[in-house]
Amino acid sequence: MFEIINTLKEEDITENFVAIGNLINENKEPYHSALIIKYNSDLIQYHYTGSEIELRNIDFEYFHKRTKTIHKEEIPAFIAYCKSIQKNANPIYGYFYSGEYYDNNGEHFCKKEIGERMTCVGFCLNVLKGFLEVDYLKYNDWDSSTHSNEYLIKYAEKHNLDILKIQESHRRISPIEILSSGFFYNTPISKIEIDSKVDEIKEYLINY
Repeated sequence: MFEIINTLKEEDITENFVAIGNLINENKEPYHSALIIKYNSDLIQYHYTGSEIELRNIDFEYFHKRTKTIHKEEIPAFIAYCKSIQKNANPIYGYFYSGEYYDNNGEHFCKKEIGERMTCVGFCLNVLKGFLEVDYLKYNDWDSSTHSNEYLIKYAEKHNLDILKIQESHRRISPIEILSSGFFYNTPISKIEIDSKVDEIKEYLINY
């Protein structure tokens, strides 16, 4: 699966691109997601660390897959969009995603009670949906069963939130799942499509 590239060790044949990146742990399991941007001589990681949004040169060994949804001609506009988000966004960490996004001014737009709460994957989804102006994933394919209900109960108690108002937004889309999305062009991308690639990617990373 040569379409997945070790960002720091291998050369991607495409000159400029936006990609989905994963960091992997010592067991070669993905645990963190970022958007990887190659533009001219710059190789950039754009991600939510759980405490801040970073847009800077890569210094971690990601594995990335170029997304087919953002074309190289759009990259300058995409970088400007990312900078607007970095300036205006204020995410809070949590296992939630309900189809929200960042608008052209970098402001978060959400119709649900949960507001601006997300994981590193959720952040990537907010960014991709905002730039593409369509849902990137069929996010409702992932329901509350994808993450612990005990987590939801404790999260609501800790943050003084009404569990009945946030439970529909509670879901976990994993780093390897968003990495798998890079193989598909037509949006929104379904969980069935993504699941068709997950085992192949796991095997590739284990044997890398």
